[in-house]
Amino acid sequence: MDDKQLMEDRQSVREFKRRTIPDEDLNEIREFFAGTKRLVPDIRTELKIYTDPDMKNRLEGVAGYRGLAFGAPVYLVVFSEDVDNYLFNAGYIGEQLCLKLTDMEIDHCWLTVHDIDATRRALLTESELEPAVILAAGYGKAVSGKQRLDIETPSMLKYNKREDHVAPKIAQDDMVYSGTWGTPMDWSESAVDPLLDEALYAASLAPSFLNRQPYRYIVLSDSVVLCVKQEEITTIADTALDVGATMYNFDTIYAHRNSGKNKWILAIPENADTMNVPSDYSIAGYYPIG
Repeated sequence: MDDKQLMEDRQSVREFKRRTIPDEDLNEIREFFAGTKRLVPDIRTELKIYTDPDMKNRLEGVAGYRGLAFGAPVYLVVFSEDVDNYLFNAGYIGEQLCLKLTDMEIDHCWLTVHDIDATRRALLTESELEPAVILAAGYGKAVSGKQRLDIETPSMLKYNKREDHVAPKIAQDDMVYSGTWGTPMDWSESAVDPLLDEALYAASLAPSFLNRQPYRYIVLSDSVVLCVKQEEITTIADTALDVGATMYNFDTIYAHRNSGKNKWILAIPENADTMNVPSDYSIAGYYPIG
């Protein structure tokens, strides 16, 4: 599985055929989940797969994209214990599931959990764990061309064709700063580590709710700092899942060099006050490099 290619190929699908996913593929997904990398390994998680044809009706209004559950034949739900950073961890795992589904040519999209208690009732679960990630999955109906929906506001929609940089709302150049907030990166080969460049590109391809991409990266000499903005248009949970997804994309590419030795540190670095991070952004964590 070529992660970078899968990141470029992945796109959300919100109209599904009635065709279900074969049991052997569902078992493969279960086995894959058991081996996924974890941002915080000590957090307990489990995957449940729902194929109940009434699932759409039960989820509609309590979990979904703008309240819509899209009538997928299968719903993958990652449950997690509710502890510090559990949504970052769930987003990190969820992105791996998205890439696995893409590799299996299974279409999918993320759903927002609007009401945890109502979602638990809709899922008919007695698990003590919280529903953290819901993915609608199946085989999408054909769409014309490769386009990506960008939502600036609920009333302002834009369709961007997937071209050179695969149409994230914010391109890599605008997402990454050098040393301090707002300072452009020098992307020439002599100035930036090619692997770091590739990892930041992968980070920019991560999915985000409403395609808002609420994060920015600051590259220091010894680390990469991830800053995040909580917007009114998205929920706190959705933003945290976005952060986990972009963390995974960066990590899985950069880890090619260090064999997973370096990890995201979910804390504020000591030199945070030198980076001029705006007051409406917070630091989610940093990643040692070099």
